[in-house]
Amino acid sequence: MRRLDGVDCATRLNAALAVSLKSKGIQYVGRYLGNSWKSMDKTEADAIIAAGLQIVSIWETNPTHAAYFTKDQGVLDAKDASSYAKAISQTEGSAIYFAVDYDAAPADMPLILNYFSGVREGIDKSFRVGVYGSYSVLQKLYHHQAVDFYWQTTSWSRGNVAGFHHILQYQHNTTLAGILVDYNEFSNRAGSWSRNAGSIEGPFNTYTVQPGDILGKIAVRFGTTVAELVKLNNIDNPNLIYPGQNLQLSGPSYYTIQSGDTLSQIAFTFGTTVAQLQVWNEIHDPNVIRAGQRIRVK
Repeated sequence: MRRLDGVDCATRLNAALAVSLKSKGIQYVGRYLGNSWKSMDKTEADAIIAAGLQIVSIWETNPTHAAYFTKDQGVLDAKDASSYAKAISQTEGSAIYFAVDYDAAPADMPLILNYFSGVREGIDKSFRVGVYGSYSVLQKLYHHQAVDFYWQTTSWSRGNVAGFHHILQYQHNTTLAGILVDYNEFSNRAGSWSRNAGSIEGPFNTYTVQPGDILGKIAVRFGTTVAELVKLNNIDNPNLIYPGQNLQLSGPSYYTIQSGDTLSQIAFTFGTTVAQLQVWNEIHDPNVIRAGQRIRVK
């Protein structure tokens, strides 16, 4: 059974709705950048963050047919998305997801790749690039290491699930807290953001090796080196890695506890366990932590 970690929606959220979603166990909310009827402004972003939720930023104008996907359109979308992200004070280092919102055919893939090369060219370097799309779209972009984060929809995926996805949208048009949402399962923070994100120090990713991976490509994708990966993972031969192998991508990372945090929430966010956090940080009672306390999370 899939976890319900987050939702995405076209409804503008006020403080009451954001709090209601949080009370139902939601940790992440996907919302749109821009100036359309479904886009969030800074007031909404502030309300979402105040409720203790993380935001996943989405850019989508009309990416529903192959002709949309040109390099020039990618450059334009990236520049516009960056401008709107800055206007709502989106945290540096977080992601903007660009949508491929239709059943893309194999013949469309070169166009989609060209579009994302434009996105890479046009995006403000404060932000990272994500893709939202079907299994086949994610597979093609992953093969070319075209983006940083992968959000798969089960729509048009024909039962396939990419092993490298960061978010999986698995249920659509469901009512929760009185609004229509899509359900999502998160494998990690996936480029989400809040304005407390600055209290997270250092990278905190791990990665599961996929068929066809080589250490060099993994290093490039995550902004590290083969030598660093070899050292962190005690790899004897960098040419011998295998699908399913879990790789640590960085050294220890730390988080400064915020008001309202619990150790179980922190463990889930960083993909670890309460017991491991207790060991790393010599926490004897998992129910006793304090705002401002700095703990190791990776």
